[in-house]
Amino acid sequence: MGYSRQKCLRALLPFSFMTLLDLVTLTCLSLSSTAMRGAVLLKTLAAHQQQAVDRASDQSSQLSFELNSQLQRAREFLDHGQTAEAEGLLTGILRHDAGLVQANDLLGGLLLEEHRFEEAEGHFEAALEANLHDPVARRGEHDAAIAVALKLRNGGSGPAALQVLEGAITFLPDDAVLLTDLGIEADALGDYPRAISALEGALRVKPQDPTATYALARAVLDFGDSPKAEGLFRHYLALRPNDASAHYGLGHLLQMQQRTDEAATEFHRSIELKPVQTEAYFQLGQMALDAHQDTDAVAMFEKTLSRLPTHGGALTGLGILRFRAKQYPLARVSLEQATASSPDYEPAHYYLGLTLARLGDKGESTRELGVAADLARKQQGKSEPIGVASPDAPP
Repeated sequence: MGYSRQKCLRALLPFSFMTLLDLVTLTCLSLSSTAMRGAVLLKTLAAHQQQAVDRASDQSSQLSFELNSQLQRAREFLDHGQTAEAEGLLTGILRHDAGLVQANDLLGGLLLEEHRFEEAEGHFEAALEANLHDPVARRGEHDAAIAVALKLRNGGSGPAALQVLEGAITFLPDDAVLLTDLGIEADALGDYPRAISALEGALRVKPQDPTATYALARAVLDFGDSPKAEGLFRHYLALRPNDASAHYGLGHLLQMQQRTDEAATEFHRSIELKPVQTEAYFQLGQMALDAHQDTDAVAMFEKTLSRLPTHGGALTGLGILRFRAKQYPLARVSLEQATASSPDYEPAHYYLGLTLARLGDKGESTRELGVAADLARKQQGKSEPIGVASPDAPP
C-alpha cells in the first residue's frame, strides 16, 4: 500500500523534476560516501606520516648519539695526546659530513698545534662556511692565516701572502689585525691604494689603534701625500710619544719638506729614546753636510759608522767631506767602500767619479759617472736613496 502510494506520487511528478530529485539524492549519497572515505584516508596518511616522523626522529637521535660519542672520543684522544688517533677519527667523521662545525674545529685546532697551518686553515674555513660566527673557527682562522702569510712572506712570496690575508678577510671582514697585516704587506709590495684602503678599514673596526695608525702613516707617505702622513705621524705620537722610530719617520718627512729645524728636533728625540737609532745619526749628518756644517757632519757620520760600518750613506758622506777638503785618496777609500756596500746609491758613484778624475784616472771616472747617471734615471722620483739602512738597522 505504502509502496503504491509512493509510486503514485512519483507518477504525478513531471519527469524532469523526478530526474533532478533522483540526481540530487544520488549525488548527496555519493558525496557523503566520498567524504567518509576521504576522512578515513586522511587518518591513515596522518598515521603513516607520524610513524615516519617517529622513525626519522629515532634515527636522528641514534645518529646524534653516535656522532656525539665519536666527537667525545676524539676529545679524549686529544686530551691524552693521541693525536694520530684523534685525527683519524675526525677525518672519518668529516667524510660523512664535511661541514660539521665541531669536527672541523677540533681537527683544525690539532693541525694548528702541529704547525700544519694550511690544512688547519682549510678546516676552520669549512666551519665558518657553516657558521660564520663560530668563535673557535674565527680564532683559528685568524691564527692560521697569519702563520701562513708570515711563512710565505719570509720565503719571499709576498703576493701569495697577500692573497692568503685577503682570503681570510672574506671570512673575517671585521678583524682589525688581519686588515692591518694586509695593509702592511700591500705597502711593502708597492700597492699603496690597497694598503691605504685596508688600513683605513682596520681603523674603522678599531679606532685609535696605534699599529694601524703608524702603518697608515707610512703607506700614505709612500703614496706621496705628505700633509696627510704628517698628521697621522703626529696622531700616532700622541698615542705613543716614546716611539723612537716614529720620531725618526716624522723627522725624515720634515727633512724632505726642507723643514730642517723641525726635522733635527725629531731626529734628536729619536736618538734620546733609542741611542742605537743608527739612521737618525745619518740624517743629522746629512743635514749638516747640506748646510756645509762639516764638523758636525763628520761627527754624525762617524757615529753612524760606529754602529753600522757598512752604512752606504754615511760612507758616502765622509767621502764627500774629504772630497771637499781635497783629500782625494781618503775620499776614494770611503767612496769605494760606499759603492761596494750600497751599489745602487747614486751619490756614491757620482762623487767617486769626480774623485777619480781629480786623481787622473779618466777611464774609471767616466765609468762611475755613467753608472751614476743611469741610477739617477732609474731612481727619479724616489723619496730616499737606495742602499741606505732602515730606521731599525742594528747598531
